[in-house]
Amino acid sequence: MSRPIRVPAGELALRLRRLADRLERGEARAIETEVEAALKVWDDAQEDFDSEREVVRAPAAAAPGGAVRIWCDGSCSPNPGPGGWGAIIEANGARRELSGGSPASTNNIMEMTAAIEALRATSEGAQVEVTTDSEYLRQGITQWIHAWKRNGWRTAAKSPVKNQELWRELDALASIRAVRWHWVAGHSGHPENERCDELANAARRAQG
Repeated sequence: MSRPIRVPAGELALRLRRLADRLERGEARAIETEVEAALKVWDDAQEDFDSEREVVRAPAAAAPGGAVRIWCDGSCSPNPGPGGWGAIIEANGARRELSGGSPASTNNIMEMTAAIEALRATSEGAQVEVTTDSEYLRQGITQWIHAWKRNGWRTAAKSPVKNQELWRELDALASIRAVRWHWVAGHSGHPENERCDELANAARRAQG
């Protein structure tokens, strides 16, 4: 059973209304306190929402009606070295293929970039099913990221999180869409995953 959000959404609106009233009255000293309280309410609500993101270990047989489906993959050889990424977006019965590369990257960066670029190509508020063969990507966005954010983007060992800028961007994109993350084994004959691998490798080879 899903846990309810601890703080009602109306509480955030109330605090923001109070802040606006004080701004109109010129009570500048109260602004900082009200902003901090409003942000705390938002953080509590967002944490509960994030904790309920569903993790699915196998690819879905079919997406819910109206959902956008994304498959994505990254490639880097040697690692680190020239990299490429590829993605397929399926929506309203039509498919698009996206790809790109970098002359100096890592496999993890390319995996994340594929998901970021594909999500950017979808509308805010969209229902999205993302399938990847990267456990780094899937577990990072569905599990590890919550602790990283609580710890100021540091790991349990107090080290800065690697690829932090990309994780922040991916989190921001996912937060304004209803995203479900799926995993599929790479090079297992999954047609869309195999095609994304081809796109990623072609983009990598194009880096020279």
